[in-house]
Amino acid sequence: MRASPELLEHALGYARAGLSVLPLRPRDKVPLTPKGVHDATLNLVVIRDWWRRWPQANIGLAIPPGFVVIDIDSPESFHHLHAQGCELPATVCSATGRGEHHWYSTEGFRARNGVGLFPGIDLRAAGGYVVVPPSVHASGVTYRWKVAFKRSAVAPAPEWLLARLKHPSSSAAKHTHDEWAIKLRETVPAGRRNETLAEVCGLLLRKLPAEIAAELAVCWATVKLQPPLHDDEIQRTLESIAGRELRRRGEP
Repeated sequence: MRASPELLEHALGYARAGLSVLPLRPRDKVPLTPKGVHDATLNLVVIRDWWRRWPQANIGLAIPPGFVVIDIDSPESFHHLHAQGCELPATVCSATGRGEHHWYSTEGFRARNGVGLFPGIDLRAAGGYVVVPPSVHASGVTYRWKVAFKRSAVAPAPEWLLARLKHPSSSAAKHTHDEWAIKLRETVPAGRRNETLAEVCGLLLRKLPAEIAAELAVCWATVKLQPPLHDDEIQRTLESIAGRELRRRGEP
C-alpha cells in the first residue's frame, strides 16, 4: 500500500530539519512502534519504510532537549489560563483538534512531561512527543501550523512557566486536586483515551495497592473512555505503568 504523499513528505521534512519522527496510529496519538518515542529517528530510510507499512500514520515529533510544548486541550482551557494571568508569547504554534500546541525554549531549565499546569493544559518536554501537522485528529480535523516550526521562531518560555519549572511543588500543588477532579470526571474522547488512561493508572498506582488500583482503573475506564477501549488494551496499559512505578520505587 502506498504511503500518503503528504504525510510521508512532511515526516521526511521534519527529519531533514533535525527533528526525530515516529509513526502514530491513524487519527490517534498512540505510537505504532514497540518502544514508542524511543524509536523516534532522523533516518530517512526507516521513515520511508514506516510510512510504506502504515500509509495513513499520524506523525509524532520527539521534543528536542531545551524545548517544551504547552498542550492546550480546548478553548475552555485557554480561558482558564488567561484567568490566571498567564499569557502566551507569540511563538511556533499548531492547531490541534480543539486546542493548540505552543512551543517554547527553556534553555538552562529542566522540564518534565506531565499534567499539572492547569485543567486541560499539559506540558510536553524532552522524552515526550507531540502530534504534528498534517496529522488527522480523531474528530477528522487536520492539524495545521499557525506559525510554522523553525528553531529560530521558537520564543523563550514565559516567566510564569519558568517559575513553575524552578519551583514545581510550590506553584503546582495548589491546583493538583482540582485538576485531577476535573480529569477524572470528564468523558475522554477517542484521541485522548490511551494517554489519559496511562495518567490515571499512574495516579492510582502511586496512591493505592496494585490490586485496588487496577480494579478502580478498569471501572473508571469503562465509564469515562468513549468509545471504550478493549479490556486487553486496558490491561496492557496497567501492566506497563505498574512496571514503571515499581522501577521508580526500586522494586523488582
